[in-house]
Amino acid sequence: MTEMLRNLREQLPNTEDVLHQIGLQYERGAAASSLSMLTAFTMGALTGAVLATLFAPKAGREVREDLNQRVREFGDRMGWSDRRAGDDEAAAH
Repeated sequence: MTEMLRNLREQLPNTEDVLHQIGLQYERGAAASSLSMLTAFTMGALTGAVLATLFAPKAGREVREDLNQRVREFGDRMGWSDRRAGDDEAAAH
């Protein structure tokens, strides 16, 4: 049985030959490799940030307040915020 499968495998064309016949190729370009590396780096950075937040030596409330403040500041810098200047002080009291 193994000999028959080996003979059959030798007679069939490999993947690269089939792709070449239809005008395609099985090579990853530089852009695909760069995108994969960038995706892996981003996922690692996000995972690290989440773990650092979870294991931070602060109380949960403090971490949430800090994170909320940072997100607001980022939104303000990006122009995504509709808040007025006194909204934070009014909400705190």
